[in-house]
Amino acid sequence: MKISAVALVVAVVALVGSGCGGSESTQSSAEGLPGPVAETRSAILAAAESGEYEPLRDVVHPQSFLSDFGFRDEPDPVGRWEQMGSKPLETMGTLLRMPHVVRETNEGTLYEWPQFNADSSAGDVSADERELLLTIMTEEELTNAFLPEYGYTGPRLGILAEGDWWFFVSGGAP
Repeated sequence: MKISAVALVVAVVALVGSGCGGSESTQSSAEGLPGPVAETRSAILAAAESGEYEPLRDVVHPQSFLSDFGFRDEPDPVGRWEQMGSKPLETMGTLLRMPHVVRETNEGTLYEWPQFNADSSAGDVSADERELLLTIMTEEELTNAFLPEYGYTGPRLGILAEGDWWFFVSGGAP
């Protein structure tokens, strides 16, 4: 992973973690989602299941979206993912099938997949979660996705309560 991508992963971990006011809860992948979040999640899952990137253009708003390529600096994240092949879609689909966490951030209520955060360690991963993560990561990448100083730094996806897809970071840990 390039240094800038590593810095971005760490920045997302810090950004999401810094907005936490201690209020956090974990739920299964679709349980308890407000309508707008459920709609955005469904749209992303449908694109992942179809293998088509084009439908993601309806839910990605580059002016407010954060990805591996920057915040507001990537005019076409969908085009970039498409150039990368099927891996980004597979990662999105896998993440959205995992339990999520709900937390308060400086941008509002965030629904984030997977449920891991800056306080998580490899021991927090259930057998089912491990199996899912190993479909998109190698064993080494999964091991390196949990750092003592940053917690979970692996792939993650976040949708704000209003349904805005706030971020997708596909890269793993440094």
